[in-house]
Amino acid sequence: MQPIRAERSRGRAVLRLLGGLAIVGGLTLAVARADVRAAASPTFAKDVAPIFQAKCQDCHRVGSMAPMSLTTFEEVRPWVRAIKERVSTHQMPPWHIDRNVGVQKFKNDISLSDDQIDTIVRWVDAGAPMGDPKDMPAPRQWPSDNEWQATKLLGAPDLVITSAPYTMIAHHQDAWYRPVNEIPITEARWVRAVEMRPSAAPGRRIIHHAVAYLEQDDKDPLAFPPGSANAGGERRSMLMEWAIGKQYDMYRPNTGKLLLPGAKIWWDEHIHAVGEEITTSVQLGIWLYPKGPEPKYPTYPTPFPAPKNSPCGNEPTPDKPGQNKGPPGF
Repeated sequence: MQPIRAERSRGRAVLRLLGGLAIVGGLTLAVARADVRAAASPTFAKDVAPIFQAKCQDCHRVGSMAPMSLTTFEEVRPWVRAIKERVSTHQMPPWHIDRNVGVQKFKNDISLSDDQIDTIVRWVDAGAPMGDPKDMPAPRQWPSDNEWQATKLLGAPDLVITSAPYTMIAHHQDAWYRPVNEIPITEARWVRAVEMRPSAAPGRRIIHHAVAYLEQDDKDPLAFPPGSANAGGERRSMLMEWAIGKQYDMYRPNTGKLLLPGAKIWWDEHIHAVGEEITTSVQLGIWLYPKGPEPKYPTYPTPFPAPKNSPCGNEPTPDKPGQNKGPPGF
């Protein structure tokens, strides 16, 4: 009987050995698969950071209007779940062009492609790895907030119109501020380009957007054709607007906008609180054609008509002088 017990012992030993080898082999295979998945998954440094630089950081950087900066891995990491939800549902970056109708190719398109969304989602699902810091792209260089973007092409503006300053207190509901400025010209002049900006960097944190409406007694029937908004009342239409990412508008060659003596700028500034008191104003830079030959093609910044009895059809009321602290103009 002794040989039978020895054979059984050797059999159990063999089974234990085979079982151990199976476990080791399984662990080795699992580690190998994990390594393959890790190698295939996107990383922040190599894949995600370039997307954020191209499509997110105009707003999501220190000193800009977004609630958090997304320029470094340390800044991004706490927000990865929210980022995945916002980009996968096309809420961010904000781009409201219908993807299934009409023109789809725009030079200033800030929306994410399907491949970019897939990259961000897979990165978050993989645990949002940093990757090799050597793969990080060089940080974007931001222009000075006190520079006119059109200066590189056109030189300094001929006219700078500055709205009355507004002080937004630390905590308050949004405000709409509507001061008025006269344009300091004594003769008709043709506009070649226009640009708007907050007057200083802190203003970019509290100004959501701003619009400059041009009001003047323009007798040209094409400026306010019958049926257009303001055709029978105030001769006012949008000249320029500003929001994060907006640069300048330059009219095509031999094309311009005529400014008349007595013209005014009606501002419409949407301002919100950010937890500290900030005072700012908005500026409009105007580049003029030289005196002499006039552009052949005048432009008409004609507003779209609002539906009858629509609140959008009501003309804004300008704020009174000195009414510039707290939320006027609701």
